[in-house]
Amino acid sequence: MDSFSKFTQNVTTNWSPFAEKLASEKLTSNAEVTELPTDYVALEQRYEAVRHATQSLVRLTRSYTAPPNNFDVQALQQQFTTLTSKIGGKRDAEAVAAAHRKEENSVPNTVQHAIARASLDVSERVGLEEPLGAALFKFGSIEEKVGNEKIKQDRSIHAKFVEPMAATLESGVALAQNARKEVASARLTLDAAKAAFKSAKPAHADAARRDVETAEDHFVTVVEEAMRLMRSIVESPAPLRHLSDFVAAQLAFHKEAAALLEDLAPEIEEIQVTQEALYRHENK
Repeated sequence: MDSFSKFTQNVTTNWSPFAEKLASEKLTSNAEVTELPTDYVALEQRYEAVRHATQSLVRLTRSYTAPPNNFDVQALQQQFTTLTSKIGGKRDAEAVAAAHRKEENSVPNTVQHAIARASLDVSERVGLEEPLGAALFKFGSIEEKVGNEKIKQDRSIHAKFVEPMAATLESGVALAQNARKEVASARLTLDAAKAAFKSAKPAHADAARRDVETAEDHFVTVVEEAMRLMRSIVESPAPLRHLSDFVAAQLAFHKEAAALLEDLAPEIEEIQVTQEALYRHENK
Protein backbone atom coordinates (compact mmCIF):
# COMPACT_ATOMS: atom_id res chain seq x y z
CA MET A 1 0.00 0.00 0.00
CA ASP A 2 2.86 2.38 0.85
CA SER A 3 4.50 1.65 -2.49
CA PHE A 4 1.25 2.42 -4.32
CA SER A 5 0.88 5.71 -2.42
CA LYS A 6 4.41 6.75 -3.37
CA PHE A 7 3.70 5.82 -6.99
CA THR A 8 0.56 7.94 -7.19
CA GLN A 9 2.33 10.86 -5.53
CA ASN A 10 5.15 10.73 -8.08
CA VAL A 11 2.78 10.38 -11.02
CA THR A 12 0.64 13.37 -10.05
CA THR A 13 3.48 15.74 -9.12
CA ASN A 14 3.37 17.68 -12.40
CA TRP A 15 -0.29 17.19 -13.23
CA SER A 16 -2.82 19.99 -13.22
CA PRO A 17 -5.23 20.07 -10.23
CA PHE A 18 -7.99 18.80 -12.50
CA ALA A 19 -5.97 15.86 -13.75
CA GLU A 20 -5.21 14.97 -10.13
CA LYS A 21 -8.90 15.08 -9.20
CA LEU A 22 -9.84 12.99 -12.23
CA ALA A 23 -7.20 10.38 -11.45
CA SER A 24 -8.26 10.30 -7.82
CA GLU A 25 -11.90 9.70 -8.72
CA LYS A 26 -11.09 6.97 -11.22
CA LEU A 27 -8.78 5.22 -8.78
CA THR A 28 -11.16 5.36 -5.83
CA SER A 29 -14.65 4.93 -7.32
CA ASN A 30 -16.72 4.02 -10.32
CA ALA A 31 -18.70 7.27 -10.19
CA GLU A 32 -19.41 9.22 -13.37
CA VAL A 33 -16.85 11.95 -13.94
CA THR A 34 -17.96 15.19 -15.60
CA GLU A 35 -15.73 15.95 -18.55
CA LEU A 36 -14.17 19.39 -18.78
CA PRO A 37 -14.93 21.31 -21.99
CA THR A 38 -12.38 20.73 -24.76
CA ASP A 39 -11.80 24.48 -25.12
CA TYR A 40 -11.13 24.71 -21.40
CA VAL A 41 -8.54 21.92 -21.46
CA ALA A 42 -6.75 23.43 -24.47
CA LEU A 43 -6.70 26.88 -22.88
CA GLU A 44 -5.46 25.44 -19.60
CA GLN A 45 -2.46 23.89 -21.37
CA ARG A 46 -1.57 27.23 -23.00
CA TYR A 47 -2.02 29.01 -19.68
CA GLU A 48 0.22 26.54 -17.84
CA ALA A 49 2.98 27.07 -20.40
CA VAL A 50 2.80 30.85 -19.95
CA ARG A 51 2.65 30.57 -16.16
CA HIS A 52 5.71 28.34 -15.89
CA ALA A 53 7.64 30.46 -18.41
CA THR A 54 6.86 33.61 -16.43
CA GLN A 55 7.97 32.03 -13.16
CA SER A 56 11.24 30.83 -14.69
CA LEU A 57 12.01 34.17 -16.35
CA VAL A 58 11.36 36.14 -13.17
CA ARG A 59 13.58 33.81 -11.13
CA LEU A 60 16.44 33.83 -13.66
CA THR A 61 16.27 37.57 -14.28
CA ARG A 62 16.43 38.28 -10.56
CA SER A 63 19.67 36.29 -10.48
CA TYR A 64 20.96 38.07 -13.60
CA THR A 65 20.45 41.54 -12.10
CA ALA A 66 21.56 40.66 -8.56
CA PRO A 67 25.00 41.68 -7.23
CA PRO A 68 27.60 38.88 -7.15
CA ASN A 69 27.23 36.67 -4.12
CA ASN A 70 29.62 36.73 -1.18
CA PHE A 71 31.53 33.72 -2.47
CA ASP A 72 32.41 35.52 -5.71
CA VAL A 73 33.51 38.66 -3.88
CA GLN A 74 35.59 36.71 -1.35
CA ALA A 75 37.29 34.81 -4.17
CA LEU A 76 38.24 38.06 -5.89
CA GLN A 77 39.50 39.51 -2.60
CA GLN A 78 41.63 36.43 -1.93
CA GLN A 79 43.18 36.52 -5.40
CA PHE A 80 43.79 40.25 -5.06
CA THR A 81 45.45 39.86 -1.63
CA THR A 82 47.67 37.05 -2.93
CA LEU A 83 48.79 39.16 -5.86
CA THR A 84 49.59 42.23 -3.77
CA SER A 85 51.51 40.13 -1.24
CA LYS A 86 53.80 38.95 -4.02
CA ILE A 87 54.31 42.51 -5.22
CA GLY A 88 54.68 44.52 -2.02
CA GLY A 89 55.12 42.15 0.88
CA LYS A 90 52.74 40.87 3.56
CA ARG A 91 52.39 44.14 5.49
CA ASP A 92 51.51 46.12 2.38
CA ALA A 93 49.12 43.41 1.27
CA GLU A 94 47.27 43.47 4.59
CA ALA A 95 47.00 47.26 4.50
CA VAL A 96 45.70 47.26 0.95
CA ALA A 97 43.25 44.44 1.70
CA ALA A 98 41.90 46.37 4.70
CA ALA A 99 41.42 49.45 2.56
CA HIS A 100 39.79 47.28 -0.07
CA ARG A 101 37.26 45.90 2.44
CA LYS A 102 36.46 49.39 3.69
CA GLU A 103 35.99 50.66 0.16
CA GLU A 104 33.57 47.85 -0.67
CA ASN A 105 31.03 49.24 1.78
CA SER A 106 30.67 52.47 -0.21
CA VAL A 107 31.38 51.40 -3.80
CA PRO A 108 28.76 49.70 -6.01
CA ASN A 109 29.27 45.95 -5.99
CA THR A 110 29.32 44.40 -9.45
CA VAL A 111 31.91 42.04 -10.88
CA GLN A 112 33.11 44.89 -13.09
CA HIS A 113 33.57 47.17 -10.08
CA ALA A 114 35.44 44.45 -8.19
CA ILE A 115 37.78 43.93 -11.16
CA ALA A 116 38.21 47.70 -11.49
CA ARG A 117 39.17 48.12 -7.82
CA ALA A 118 41.65 45.25 -7.98
CA SER A 119 43.20 46.56 -11.20
CA LEU A 120 43.54 50.12 -9.90
CA ASP A 121 45.03 48.97 -6.60
CA VAL A 122 47.52 46.67 -8.28
CA SER A 123 48.46 49.40 -10.77
CA GLU A 124 49.47 51.60 -7.84
CA ARG A 125 51.54 48.80 -6.34
CA VAL A 126 53.28 48.11 -9.65
CA GLY A 127 53.68 51.80 -10.47
CA LEU A 128 52.11 53.85 -13.23
CA GLU A 129 55.52 54.30 -14.84
CA GLU A 130 55.59 50.54 -15.54
CA PRO A 131 53.79 49.28 -18.70
CA LEU A 132 51.71 46.80 -16.68
CA GLY A 133 50.80 49.43 -14.10
CA ALA A 134 49.78 51.92 -16.79
CA ALA A 135 47.72 49.30 -18.63
CA LEU A 136 45.97 48.14 -15.45
CA PHE A 137 45.15 51.74 -14.54
CA LYS A 138 43.51 52.32 -17.92
CA PHE A 139 41.73 48.96 -17.74
CA GLY A 140 40.47 49.55 -14.19
CA SER A 141 39.18 53.00 -15.06
CA ILE A 142 37.18 51.62 -17.98
CA GLU A 143 35.89 48.61 -16.02
CA GLU A 144 34.53 51.00 -13.40
CA LYS A 145 32.55 52.80 -16.10
CA VAL A 146 31.33 49.48 -17.50
CA GLY A 147 30.21 48.57 -13.98
CA ASN A 148 28.25 51.80 -13.74
CA GLU A 149 26.51 50.94 -17.00
CA LYS A 150 25.76 47.45 -15.66
CA ILE A 151 24.04 48.99 -12.65
CA LYS A 152 21.93 51.18 -14.95
CA GLN A 153 20.95 48.11 -16.95
CA ASP A 154 20.09 46.05 -13.88
CA ARG A 155 17.94 48.78 -12.38
CA SER A 156 16.08 49.26 -15.64
CA ILE A 157 15.47 45.52 -16.09
CA HIS A 158 14.31 45.16 -12.50
CA ALA A 159 11.88 48.08 -12.76
CA LYS A 160 10.55 47.36 -16.25
CA PHE A 161 10.66 43.55 -16.37
CA VAL A 162 11.07 41.81 -13.03
CA GLU A 163 8.63 43.92 -11.01
CA PRO A 164 5.74 43.95 -13.51
CA MET A 165 6.15 40.26 -14.36
CA ALA A 166 6.23 39.38 -10.66
CA ALA A 167 3.11 41.51 -10.17
CA THR A 168 1.39 39.45 -12.87
CA LEU A 169 2.19 36.27 -10.93
CA GLU A 170 0.91 37.76 -7.70
CA SER A 171 -2.31 39.16 -9.16
CA GLY A 172 -3.55 37.83 -12.49
CA VAL A 173 -2.03 34.36 -12.21
CA ALA A 174 -3.11 34.03 -8.58
CA LEU A 175 -6.71 34.84 -9.55
CA ALA A 176 -6.60 32.30 -12.37
CA GLN A 177 -5.22 29.65 -10.04
CA ASN A 178 -8.04 30.23 -7.56
CA ALA A 179 -10.56 30.06 -10.39
CA ARG A 180 -9.15 26.70 -11.48
CA LYS A 181 -9.59 25.41 -7.94
CA GLU A 182 -13.20 26.59 -8.07
CA VAL A 183 -13.69 24.60 -11.27
CA ALA A 184 -12.28 21.48 -9.65
CA SER A 185 -14.54 21.92 -6.63
CA ALA A 186 -17.64 22.62 -8.74
CA ARG A 187 -16.96 19.58 -10.90
CA LEU A 188 -16.74 17.32 -7.87
CA THR A 189 -19.95 18.81 -6.49
CA LEU A 190 -21.68 18.15 -9.82
CA ASP A 191 -20.40 14.57 -9.89
CA ALA A 192 -21.72 14.02 -6.38
CA ALA A 193 -25.11 15.49 -7.33
CA LYS A 194 -25.34 13.21 -10.37
CA ALA A 195 -24.49 10.17 -8.27
CA ALA A 196 -27.10 11.15 -5.67
CA PHE A 197 -29.72 11.60 -8.40
CA LYS A 198 -29.02 8.15 -9.84
CA SER A 199 -29.45 6.49 -6.47
CA ALA A 200 -32.34 8.67 -5.28
CA LYS A 201 -35.67 7.08 -4.39
CA PRO A 202 -38.69 8.23 -6.40
CA ALA A 203 -39.86 10.46 -3.56
CA HIS A 204 -36.58 12.39 -3.66
CA ALA A 205 -35.95 12.32 -7.41
CA ASP A 206 -37.25 15.85 -8.14
CA ALA A 207 -35.13 17.40 -5.40
CA ALA A 208 -32.08 15.46 -6.55
CA ARG A 209 -32.66 16.57 -10.15
CA ARG A 210 -32.85 20.21 -9.04
CA ASP A 211 -29.58 19.75 -7.19
CA VAL A 212 -27.99 18.50 -10.41
CA GLU A 213 -29.32 21.47 -12.38
CA THR A 214 -28.04 23.91 -9.76
CA ALA A 215 -24.64 22.22 -9.72
CA GLU A 216 -24.51 22.29 -13.54
CA ASP A 217 -25.28 26.01 -13.63
CA HIS A 218 -22.58 26.70 -11.06
CA PHE A 219 -20.09 24.52 -12.94
CA VAL A 220 -20.71 26.40 -16.20
CA THR A 221 -20.33 29.75 -14.42
CA VAL A 222 -17.00 28.93 -12.78
CA VAL A 223 -15.63 27.35 -15.97
CA GLU A 224 -16.44 30.52 -17.93
CA GLU A 225 -14.82 32.69 -15.26
CA ALA A 226 -11.68 30.54 -15.14
CA MET A 227 -11.40 30.66 -18.92
CA ARG A 228 -11.76 34.44 -18.87
CA LEU A 229 -8.96 34.78 -16.32
CA MET A 230 -6.65 32.29 -18.04
CA ARG A 231 -7.26 33.95 -21.41
CA SER A 232 -6.33 37.32 -19.93
CA ILE A 233 -2.93 35.86 -18.99
CA VAL A 234 -2.35 34.00 -22.25
CA GLU A 235 -3.40 36.80 -24.61
CA SER A 236 -2.10 39.83 -22.70
CA PRO A 237 0.41 41.96 -24.66
CA ALA A 238 2.06 43.10 -21.41
CA PRO A 239 4.77 40.37 -21.31
CA LEU A 240 5.88 41.37 -24.81
CA ARG A 241 6.14 44.99 -23.72
CA HIS A 242 8.19 44.00 -20.67
CA LEU A 243 10.41 41.77 -22.82
CA SER A 244 10.97 44.65 -25.23
CA ASP A 245 12.10 46.81 -22.29
CA PHE A 246 14.45 44.01 -21.18
CA VAL A 247 16.05 43.85 -24.63
CA ALA A 248 16.34 47.65 -24.82
CA ALA A 249 18.13 47.77 -21.45
CA GLN A 250 20.55 45.03 -22.49
CA LEU A 251 21.19 46.68 -25.83
CA ALA A 252 21.95 50.04 -24.21
CA PHE A 253 24.38 48.38 -21.78
CA HIS A 254 26.24 46.42 -24.44
CA LYS A 255 26.45 49.46 -26.73
CA GLU A 256 27.97 51.59 -23.96
CA ALA A 257 30.30 48.80 -22.84
CA ALA A 258 31.41 48.17 -26.43
CA ALA A 259 32.12 51.87 -27.00
CA LEU A 260 34.21 52.07 -23.83
CA LEU A 261 36.17 48.92 -24.65
CA GLU A 262 36.70 49.98 -28.27
CA ASP A 263 38.45 53.10 -27.00
CA LEU A 264 40.50 51.08 -24.52
CA ALA A 265 41.59 48.23 -26.81
CA PRO A 266 44.00 50.21 -29.05
CA GLU A 267 45.60 51.86 -26.01
CA ILE A 268 46.29 48.50 -24.35
CA GLU A 269 47.50 47.10 -27.66
CA GLU A 270 49.89 50.02 -28.11
CA ILE A 271 51.39 49.44 -24.65
CA GLN A 272 51.68 45.73 -25.41
CA VAL A 273 53.39 46.24 -28.79
CA THR A 274 55.84 48.75 -27.31
CA GLN A 275 56.69 46.46 -24.41
CA GLU A 276 57.20 43.47 -26.72
CA ALA A 277 59.56 45.52 -28.92
CA LEU A 278 61.58 46.64 -25.90
CA TYR A 279 61.67 43.09 -24.54
CA ARG A 280 62.96 41.64 -27.82
CA HIS A 281 65.55 44.42 -28.14
CA GLU A 282 66.88 43.86 -24.61
CA ASN A 283 66.98 40.07 -24.99
CA LYS A 284 68.78 39.79 -28.34
